[in-house]
Amino acid sequence: MKKKRKISILIILLVYIILAPEKESRAVRVLPAWEVDLQKFKPGEPDAKSLNPFRLGQTFGYVDSSGKASVVDRIYYNVAQNRNYYINYSNINENLVINKNNGSFVSNLKTSGYPFFNDERLFVVSANSKMISEWDITGAEKVFSFENEAEIISSDANSDTFIAGFVDGTVIVVDKEKKIEKLMKPEISRINAVYGLTVSNDSEQIAMVTGIDPQNMIIMKKKHNQYNRIFTYQFAENLRYARLIEFTDDSRYLYFESSDTFYCYDTTTKKLGITELGNRITDIHYISASGFFAVAVKAEGGSRALYLVYPDGEIIYSKTFSADDFYLGSHNERLFIGSGTNIFSVDFIKE
Repeated sequence: MKKKRKISILIILLVYIILAPEKESRAVRVLPAWEVDLQKFKPGEPDAKSLNPFRLGQTFGYVDSSGKASVVDRIYYNVAQNRNYYINYSNINENLVINKNNGSFVSNLKTSGYPFFNDERLFVVSANSKMISEWDITGAEKVFSFENEAEIISSDANSDTFIAGFVDGTVIVVDKEKKIEKLMKPEISRINAVYGLTVSNDSEQIAMVTGIDPQNMIIMKKKHNQYNRIFTYQFAENLRYARLIEFTDDSRYLYFESSDTFYCYDTTTKKLGITELGNRITDIHYISASGFFAVAVKAEGGSRALYLVYPDGEIIYSKTFSADDFYLGSHNERLFIGSGTNIFSVDFIKE
């Protein structure tokens, strides 16, 4: 018993050393909660209600808020996950196998393509990237499909609404009755590709990163069942790849990125926080209970840097991780960090 306790204390000290910040504000402290070594994984009995999906290098799985894992496996070619289901698929596939987050079989999806989840909804993009379809989780029924002449490059969904953006500037909105509507293209750039897209949980607002020469972030708000532009921000540079952009669950904040710059627009105060982080941003998570964002950034030599940033742009914590493989996730107030072959969680204490 004493030996187990001694090992536990050593693990906590190790995680604390790993988390020791290069920069830490007096307003918040980051403390270790637990750590999981994926190389020593043993199936347990995790809390199904708090399982969080992770992908760390070529390993994926699920871990709950106390550190118990349910599935740890190798990725075939790519993996689609939400909190309840996953599809671990190969490059060439004739059907897609859906599994529960405990590894049990759910169904075969009789279609080929590239699957992804938006919360509880399952979508498949065709091999040529010109068709998008939604399927029920049993795989027995196609909910809707849409085919365009150009490739899809961005999408988002809530429980009622699905939106997709294409390289030709087309944006479609699919409502809860599965009625498909095309938004008017924002003809304000030389090229109008949609590089990022998000819809608020109440479906009242849509935001997008669109265009080349110039490139803009546009917010549109629904009025009389039509979306009209209410805010535009023009970027100084043109980036030709998909961008992170999302509303927080309460629709208060819209956060997005442009290479090494983190943006947070407050829809209440109409203020835009801008934070330059020096290297390309790879992940963003909002910790609602603490009121700040966790932002992961590629650093020198393949390492990653983690920043905690308030909506107004103030950086309150930073730490660099030297491992090549890195993961960042969150569930409610808990932040999950993966580095190397370990996943650990932290608690935040405001002072």
